[in-house]
Amino acid sequence: MTIQTPLSVKGRFIVDAKGKRIRLAGANWFGAHSDLGVAPGLDRVHRAALAETIAKLGFNSVRFPFSLWMLRQTAAVPDRCIAANTDLHGKTPLAVYDACVEALTAAGLIVIPNCHLLDAGWCCSSIDHNGLWFNDSWAAAEFTAAWQNIATRYKTNKLVAAMDIKNEPRPATVNGQTLTPSWGTGGNTDFAAMYTATGNAIHKIDPDVLIVCEGLKYAADLTGVAAHPVKLNVPAKVVYSMHDYPWFHPANQDRQAYTTQLNNAGGYLLSTKTAAAPVWIGEFGIDQGGMANFGLGPAGQAGNAATGVWWGNIYAWLTQTDADWCWWGLNPTHAKSTTPGTGQFQFNQGDRAGEGILAADWTGVANPAVLDLLRAIIPARLSA
Repeated sequence: MTIQTPLSVKGRFIVDAKGKRIRLAGANWFGAHSDLGVAPGLDRVHRAALAETIAKLGFNSVRFPFSLWMLRQTAAVPDRCIAANTDLHGKTPLAVYDACVEALTAAGLIVIPNCHLLDAGWCCSSIDHNGLWFNDSWAAAEFTAAWQNIATRYKTNKLVAAMDIKNEPRPATVNGQTLTPSWGTGGNTDFAAMYTATGNAIHKIDPDVLIVCEGLKYAADLTGVAAHPVKLNVPAKVVYSMHDYPWFHPANQDRQAYTTQLNNAGGYLLSTKTAAAPVWIGEFGIDQGGMANFGLGPAGQAGNAATGVWWGNIYAWLTQTDADWCWWGLNPTHAKSTTPGTGQFQFNQGDRAGEGILAADWTGVANPAVLDLLRAIIPARLSA
């Protein structure tokens, strides 16, 4: 079913052009933010075939991270990284990104660009100096200009229907001083103010797109929204985002405590009568190498004991709240990655990602049982 854009917000729901609810059920295709500025997989499968695979698996959206560094590169992507897409040989990272966006939307998928990092590399760390929208290498004005560039590039492609402004806000050291993200304080680290200014700048170019605003503390904290919601000049366009992983919680956390934690952190927005808003779980998943052991337990839970408890908890929460979500990740392999500002090597190009939906050849499914679990919370219809 073709999604009718533009998307808007109606209370706690995302709705299509006719006002019918759209529940985003997607996957993260990550890596264009990494060292070489190109998403992995293009060496193994043509982008159009990959896009068709994602759609056939039942997903309706793809979160597609980038870095500010990637946007500025003028050198061509190494041919080895795009060996299955030879028509892209000689293209810059941004041109390759553009071609991937075009392929994804041609398959009917909603694409959600996300500024994952300012510098290129692996995300995320408390020492990568990338927790804010500015650092010693990038001015705040450059961040805004980058989003204006993205808005201009895709304004005629209406399936690029939302923009996830900044990944996982967290402390960063700038000019030798550690700065902590805030919400609604009016200071120089006020993310609510930044989302407002950036969203309005984007809407001057494309007033149709949704503006996704991630919470503080690695996108785990939306408590500030209650007192200081993001209010844009274009109404009904704000979506809030949380991330959730097993390590965000105590091991073997009981269901009630988990539910209370998520609802207090941001889930309350789904049930607030006077100020309800959509909450999109823009990332949730398991750790490196975990997919191989992500089997089914006797209670229908997944993975080892701790991961299984977490999965049972988030599965129940997503089912109960009917929230929108995006699995981390699609990838069976990584892009070459180092931690920005540290030189700490994380992954080589082609290393197994472990948590990916797809098999190593980027055409099959790594673990059908995991896909079945996700399909159980994919809506039967894209709009209802």
